[in-house]
Amino acid sequence: MTSDERLRQPKMRVEAKSVTLAQWAVHAVAKRYSATLQSTARPSGVHLTAGGRPIALDVAVLAPLAGGAKRGATQPTTSGARVRLREDRVVQRVMCDLEHALNPQLKHGRTIILTLGAPIKVASKLVAALTDTLAACLESGAEEVDVKRIILGNRVRFRIVNARFRWAAQLIGFVFTGDPSPINLANTMSSLYDAIAKPTSVRKPAKGASERWLVLAARDWIADIKTFRRAYSKMAPPHDYKRILIVPEGGQVEILTGDD
Repeated sequence: MTSDERLRQPKMRVEAKSVTLAQWAVHAVAKRYSATLQSTARPSGVHLTAGGRPIALDVAVLAPLAGGAKRGATQPTTSGARVRLREDRVVQRVMCDLEHALNPQLKHGRTIILTLGAPIKVASKLVAALTDTLAACLESGAEEVDVKRIILGNRVRFRIVNARFRWAAQLIGFVFTGDPSPINLANTMSSLYDAIAKPTSVRKPAKGASERWLVLAARDWIADIKTFRRAYSKMAPPHDYKRILIVPEGGQVEILTGDD
């Protein structure tokens, strides 16, 4: 390792070889909030003090993507990251129209994970063509289908998943500069939901803590933090956390929800 590489390594109070991803995330959060760690031996029993407030941390590691993500390509700390969520007026109108057209047909717990490439071309015609294409797949009863095609010059990918035991059936659409796989999005969303919606009855009591935070450690990073926030808003997992943070391996602490 060069001297420059050593300077870029996060400063931690434990030896690098002994640090798990969960422990790395805990130390990154403590550094981010200039907090004092009270316990780090067990990630499930971590407490810290930030701004004079005692805080209990729950820590979970998001399931890795199948085959692993391409490291460095989509890390939020990498300049010029390739995958970015687009949320301009055209995007919002297209997604709103598609959701309105398709939601009545989404039943039996099925959800469509849709990605479009930016910029969107001939928006109104695309909505009509996509509505027909997606409706035909739903009517066929197919599940876990994964489709990739070009429609009216637009890059379109979608996957139909069974999410009846997690979030409500719906269309969850994303428009990207970049081309993340819908199956990776679907798997990440399922892992995200399960980590957040963990029943409160299985948590350890937060003795003496004024609030509880959840820290999600992520080895793979599919896109920018706005993608995770959109997925979170569409799934609406139940929880009572004051703040939920995501810490990608080697990246900076990102706020999923909660005031900073």
